[in-house]
Amino acid sequence: MKYYALYFALTCVLLSPFATADKAKTEGGLKITSKDENFSAELGGRIHFDTYFFDKDKNYYDTILFDTELEEPVNTTDFRRVRLKMRGKLWKWEYELERDFASSGTGGLRTVYLGTKVFDGSLRIGNFKPSRSMNQLTSSNQITMMERSFASSAGIYDNRGRQQGIGWHTHWCCHTYGVTLFNLRNPGDPRNEGIGAATRFTWAPISNFDSTVHLGASFSYEDANEDTPPREALVEYAGRRGPEQLVALSPGGGEFFFGDFGDDEFYQGDPGGDVWILGLELAGAYGPFYAQSEYAFGIFSGDFYLSEFTFFEFFGAPPRFFCDPYTGCFIGDQDVRTWYIVGSWAITGQHKPYDEKNGVFRSIKPTPPESAFEITARYDTIENRDIPGMKVSNFVFGFNYYFNPKVRLMLNVTLGDDKFTGDQTKQLAIRMQGFW
Repeated sequence: MKYYALYFALTCVLLSPFATADKAKTEGGLKITSKDENFSAELGGRIHFDTYFFDKDKNYYDTILFDTELEEPVNTTDFRRVRLKMRGKLWKWEYELERDFASSGTGGLRTVYLGTKVFDGSLRIGNFKPSRSMNQLTSSNQITMMERSFASSAGIYDNRGRQQGIGWHTHWCCHTYGVTLFNLRNPGDPRNEGIGAATRFTWAPISNFDSTVHLGASFSYEDANEDTPPREALVEYAGRRGPEQLVALSPGGGEFFFGDFGDDEFYQGDPGGDVWILGLELAGAYGPFYAQSEYAFGIFSGDFYLSEFTFFEFFGAPPRFFCDPYTGCFIGDQDVRTWYIVGSWAITGQHKPYDEKNGVFRSIKPTPPESAFEITARYDTIENRDIPGMKVSNFVFGFNYYFNPKVRLMLNVTLGDDKFTGDQTKQLAIRMQGFW
């Protein structure tokens, strides 16, 4: 009995400061601020629950080459994101901690940083998105389609959407500028000595109540060193959980090389290398209409050889160029290009708002108890010009139904087209999404 009394007393001590001194706000969420306003804590989160149905390309999946079995996509349900977030301030510093329970271990860490104001800008130290790609920097709660384009971590920046490092961001008038220095490591991955840098500049020459024009440019550089994993351009061209296509590969640390020349399987060459990518952005909104496009091109360095069997294992089809019977298939520097155009029409008349601080567009916002309905479409393509036939694209169309500003239903139909393997798998995807 004495333990219950002790627990009760401790609870009263912990809660009494909040009850007597600190301020609690519940408008739009839960936020607690100390009486002197030097400390605050605000809770947030998101739930994205997806359902996938695939129309598999039987002509492709019934064909077995090199006696290699190909994994078929599965009709299923999936918690795409289940996140809890806390953010606030510690005197002159701010913090954010976000955990995704849809990922296990430390790999579930998303945005985690400490920050403060420096030279009229915000300095962040921790794990966050580098300053590149408009589509990548748009929150998953706000993106127009269910999945991001190939000009983001869903393609040319595969598995590199967030990085550990230091970044600085500022905005003034109708401009934004950001720069990031980072380690090529994701939370949960082995330590490595790879380094990178990214910078982005945007300008909105027109930005008013019902009209916005956005221009932007970004540059990213990644330099592999010891134990750095390979940098890839990898796409799920028929939607999430669908078939994948490796478009480009730049080797990392030496441990990823194996075999000897002449073996059935080998992967030989010089480790390390770098990747640089330049991105251009153009977007605009007028009344209920919206359009956005990005074009990114870069070089994935390479100086390695693959056996024909290993090439098929990596890229999913035999090479369409000459491979030496002894040294195999040579992969040099790879010129990779990707672009997309996405558009939407809010049939119920809402205007897509522009976030001038971050240089991105947010989703339309219905006024409760009213709802909103939006039709969407996107064409997306990526090509490696140094591997013959390596071109992948898709066309996505669908709609978003907004029950209120925090809850929406999304439906996407994706028509995949992998010209390298000949696969044309299709997907119907449905998402129920809520955030706070």
